[in-house]
Amino acid sequence: MKLLHIIGTFSLAGAAPLLTGTALAQAAAPAPAAAVQVTAGATVYGPDGNEVGKVEKVEGGNAVINTGKNSAAVPANAIGRNDKGLLVSMTRDQLDAAVAAATAKAQGNLEQALVAGAAVHTADGQALGKIASVSPEGLVTVQRESGSFALKKDMFTTDAQGVALRLTLAQIEAALAKQQASAGTPPAQP
Repeated sequence: MKLLHIIGTFSLAGAAPLLTGTALAQAAAPAPAAAVQVTAGATVYGPDGNEVGKVEKVEGGNAVINTGKNSAAVPANAIGRNDKGLLVSMTRDQLDAAVAAATAKAQGNLEQALVAGAAVHTADGQALGKIASVSPEGLVTVQRESGSFALKKDMFTTDAQGVALRLTLAQIEAALAKQQASAGTPPAQP
């Protein structure tokens, strides 16, 4: 199951649009954003009155909605309420399609960004090194001052700063130390 942060997917009053495109009609007007309390485990319904999914968690002002196929983080203030419960402006199929489109776009951006010489940073924003190579099998070799390591392409993403690993610097260092310890070599320094 993919967790994808979609910024502004819904077009409710007062909410920033998540995806650019046409606004979706709502079956019922939501309550004012400030009046809606979103909690983990709550069922979310679409404009057609059918279930979209369940809220997995609420964190950082976002609610992660699990459709059963995907998980998508949406601004909690983009969720309304009607007599049935929590309400979003997309059906389950529309939300799954939005996730698929955002994933495809991100994958295309990643393919273009994963080139030799591109700078790489960690999920927590730390500069890590540069891409040395990308193999036909999808292994990306990152060159650091202390040496190089390779990870599968799906461990990378793109963001406003360029190519990023989906791991923090601490996670990378711990994994490298564990790998080197099992190989009997001293750990590389960051």
